[in-house]
Amino acid sequence: MDPISIGIVDDNEIFRRGLVACLSADQSVAVEFHADHVPDGLPVALIIASPEAAMRARFSVPVVVCTDAPLADRIREANSVMGVLPRAALKPEQLMAGVRAAASGLQVNLLENGHSTSLSARNVEVLRLLAQGAVTRQISDQLGYSERTIKHAVSEILEELGARSRAEAVALGIRRGLI
Repeated sequence: MDPISIGIVDDNEIFRRGLVACLSADQSVAVEFHADHVPDGLPVALIIASPEAAMRARFSVPVVVCTDAPLADRIREANSVMGVLPRAALKPEQLMAGVRAAASGLQVNLLENGHSTSLSARNVEVLRLLAQGAVTRQISDQLGYSERTIKHAVSEILEELGARSRAEAVALGIRRGLI
């Protein structure tokens, strides 16, 4: 299978180089170019862009935008935005999953209500244990917190993720790369 050909357009050279480093470690993608502008005549399957670059250019291929702010409607109108990934807290696994999904024609949005989710380390651990099927008592015993503290942590997780149940919180945690 041919690698996914990718172009990166971002004004921030450090962020751009970080994307290149993450993507170059995977043989299923090929970074064809990375610059602060779009070079002429370079065919790629997917563009990863900053919101500023996506605002300036009209891309003829699907676009994944890395941002921590709400995405402007005119970026979506001018481009085929297939993904929105968090900029400040982007993990290599999220980047690769987002690129693969977008290249396959799937929509990816790892931002909820315009901002990325950040759970405390304790709450991430509680969410991981929930994903393994543990109940409050088991989580309490394993982490050394009271059951009341675990129930409070679960409430915080549900609120932060916008979930209505523990199962939905686990699903959202997996989709967002938290667990």
